[in-house]
Amino acid sequence: MAGSSVSADATTVKPALIATYTALVLACFTPRASAAVPPTFSFPMAKAPHPLALDPSLADPAWQAGKVPSVGGWENVTTRNPAPATTVYVLYDPHYLYVGFVVPQPGPLTATQTTNDVGFGTDDYVGVGIDPSGAGSQGYFFETTPRGVRYQQSLENVRFRPEWQTATAAEPGGWRAVMRIPLDDMRLHNGSQTWRITFVRGVAARGEHLSWSYDPLMGDQGGGNWPSFNDLRFWPSATSIAIAGSAAKPKPRLELFALGSAGEDRDVYQQANGQFIQEKTRPLGLDFTYPLASTINLVGTLNPDFSNVETDQQTIAPQEFARQLTEYRPFFAQGAQYINPNPSGYSNFNAPQNIVFYSPSVGPFDRGAKIEGSRGLQSFGVLSFRGYDEMTNDTFDDQAFGYKHALQDQTFQYWADGVIANHSESPALTGPVHDQTFEYGAKTRNLHTGLVLSFNQDIETGNWNPLGSAHSTNGFADVHQHNWEINAGYADISPLYGPIDGYTSNSDIRGPQGFLAFNGATRTLKNWSVFMYGDRFVDRSGAVHESDAGAFLQMSFKNGFSINGMGPTVSTLRGYDGNFYSGYLNGYQHGVNVPFNLFGLPIGYRDGTPTPIDVSANWGNFDGAWTHLYTASTSRPLGSRFTLGLEYDGTYQRDNVTGALNSQFLRRVGLGYNISPRSNLSIGLRGINGTGGFANPGVNLSAAYHVQLRSGDLYVNYGSPSSIATLNRLIVKYVFRAGADAGT
Repeated sequence: MAGSSVSADATTVKPALIATYTALVLACFTPRASAAVPPTFSFPMAKAPHPLALDPSLADPAWQAGKVPSVGGWENVTTRNPAPATTVYVLYDPHYLYVGFVVPQPGPLTATQTTNDVGFGTDDYVGVGIDPSGAGSQGYFFETTPRGVRYQQSLENVRFRPEWQTATAAEPGGWRAVMRIPLDDMRLHNGSQTWRITFVRGVAARGEHLSWSYDPLMGDQGGGNWPSFNDLRFWPSATSIAIAGSAAKPKPRLELFALGSAGEDRDVYQQANGQFIQEKTRPLGLDFTYPLASTINLVGTLNPDFSNVETDQQTIAPQEFARQLTEYRPFFAQGAQYINPNPSGYSNFNAPQNIVFYSPSVGPFDRGAKIEGSRGLQSFGVLSFRGYDEMTNDTFDDQAFGYKHALQDQTFQYWADGVIANHSESPALTGPVHDQTFEYGAKTRNLHTGLVLSFNQDIETGNWNPLGSAHSTNGFADVHQHNWEINAGYADISPLYGPIDGYTSNSDIRGPQGFLAFNGATRTLKNWSVFMYGDRFVDRSGAVHESDAGAFLQMSFKNGFSINGMGPTVSTLRGYDGNFYSGYLNGYQHGVNVPFNLFGLPIGYRDGTPTPIDVSANWGNFDGAWTHLYTASTSRPLGSRFTLGLEYDGTYQRDNVTGALNSQFLRRVGLGYNISPRSNLSIGLRGINGTGGFANPGVNLSAAYHVQLRSGDLYVNYGSPSSIATLNRLIVKYVFRAGADAGT
């Protein structure tokens, strides 16, 4: 790591840790035949002879025609061992998909949640995954718990929340569930078709995940992050499905919102860059979706809301690169993946992937229109939006597009996307601003050897970039096997590359990067993994602009304890007169290397269950200060209605030059109350002192109430539950919905 200054803290990898890494990496890997269904399996889906009752006893003899074949059993994805088979039935008729489960579970059932869409992953559940596109461009999950609480996810929209039905019943040695899912809640084409399909289970008391289908390359994730659409290419096929045109025709949707705010900070809102400014509250607005075809939608918005009452984000921990936030505004959320089709953008392992169009960077805007959808092996989207930035007096009129062609098994795909941004003015320029960025790339995968090849190219032009043009190029070769993966890549990002509507962690870097990963399971470990990475990027002066290296050990023990990524991170950024993005314009004068080194020790207990406890400590020479980070959190149900959450975060920094102490500490108590299957209330009390993090000191009491109504949603929020500032503000928002269900 020439050109970097590695402090002593970053080299404190003890001999025992090295021995552990070595023992696990050199462990004997013995491939075995899985008992679960392989991706190549297919079966004909039966048609129901009549509408099926929502009866978890599955007493209707018609269910027997829909019994799903199983090859020997299921797979425990968490432990990578065979699991007892769950009996599944699936049928369809002109209007509904019916799914039934008979779930063997000798131990006690976990069913703590009572409100739909709240607390996914903390209870036992069964679910079905469906990809009707045949190309991996669409995907849906529907899950239910033993109490009949519903959850769902969509690959096309994070706001997906259709009205579907489930019924459940406990029985000796397990439980049963039946689902009735309207076909018009999914994007289906008419006629004969084949779907990719899978069935999943979560066992909360053990924090384990089970799957009807399995491939050794499938991964497990904790908490509510599994199942994953990343495994969609491993799903088997259901054939002989004939959908009538009326069932495949989606409904249009109209959403009107009315919003009012009161309090001292009633017109203060957080911007994409984290700042809080005065922004006139929008009392009325609308969003709509109109189907142009069964899988293609026209999406529009007028005077859209920017209050973020549905979601907030917050952190006080220092970081090397800016965070990337999740987009939740209806206009941008609908079909977002079609606008950003690149699956292999550049990342330095310490920051999110660079993307050409990053919608959270777009603040309040006035109106927009979009066409998005898929057809066969193609997915596509194009949008235009216009607005006015009160902070800079900037009127903007921007367009973005995306296109991808992909085979369902992901053996070949290619994509193209871009942004054309036109702004009236900018703090850095006089006069109109123009910025155009275009991206294209391709990726191939050999299913037999595991070899993956990827290439991606971005080109930026316009007067937003001081150089007039810039580029970002990256590619890699990767070999991915069931218990190991090796990756070698190269990235070249020119000075000052940074699309105005995009996300770019760093520029003026070129050099190699790569990683090595191992995973497996033993008699005493549910699972373990080792991940090691490194990169070394120089700038146009020849100096090392950025270098990163790290090694992480993850182990989940059968007694409930886990190590969730222990190891060192050694990073260096070179800045020129305080500019870490590039020193190109000042001739690379006064270069200084700044270390961002941390050693992390995160410990968990009963993660993935309703009562997790997590603690972690990180320490190192970080950004010119000796830094300690401490976190501790837990949550647990209190009866069948209440959930208690406790959190403590601390940042303790001492400047390496002046010795000045700068620290910040957060303490949070949260109480959730599940009022009914459609309504919940949460109350949070947060205290922050010190100035060593990103949050503003103070004590904040916040409350949020949400109720799902047949005609829409009502939100009542006081304060700002998770923002970096304390706001004295009450917001009441009602969303009236007509036509199709939310997010469909």
